[in-house]
Amino acid sequence: MSNFEERLLSALKDDIAARKADMVVETPVRRRRVVGLAAAVAGVAAATVVAMNVYGGAPAFAVTKSADGSVEVRINEFRDSDELAAKLAAAGVAAVVDYLPAGQTCKQPRGEHGAGYGRVENGIKVGRDGTGIVFRIDKGQVVGDQTLVLAVSVDQADKPPIATSLEVVKGTVAPCEATPLNLPPTSGSTDDGPSTDEKAGEGPGPTTNSG
Repeated sequence: MSNFEERLLSALKDDIAARKADMVVETPVRRRRVVGLAAAVAGVAAATVVAMNVYGGAPAFAVTKSADGSVEVRINEFRDSDELAAKLAAAGVAAVVDYLPAGQTCKQPRGEHGAGYGRVENGIKVGRDGTGIVFRIDKGQVVGDQTLVLAVSVDQADKPPIATSLEVVKGTVAPCEATPLNLPPTSGSTDDGPSTDEKAGEGPGPTTNSG
């Protein structure tokens, strides 16, 4: 073997040895990167589980449309009012929903009731459902240019409401202007608090009939 070939072979051996050394150095680094990536993925998964634990309870509300065209609404927590109005619209019921602090309600009137409209004529009954409320809108009760208007006075989102007003307005609905809530006297009452098991608002304002 000539000197040139020996030098070439030696150079090839040195290059191979250097590559092996590089591989030995890179392997732990790559392993550390893989471990770090796995830890990051695990951290994201853990955060997702925490989020599910915090927000994974019963939904704030449920809107169910039956085959006969009626729409049942169950409100478990008084939050996400805009989302509830959007769900009602998707079910074919135009709606405005306002949640107000305890001691406040929306100033009346919110709009025109007219013959066949409004609180008494409409006949939509609001009932107590645990800490929330439930009501059903039959087919034909809110049609055309009518809007279901719900205003609820609440102390806490996950507690029973202080008062509830439910009406059907014809035409434009006025924005909610907060006004003091005039509750009926409670002297002599043996109830543990107001309920909403009544035709909401059979008078000039929200009711808290506990009957």
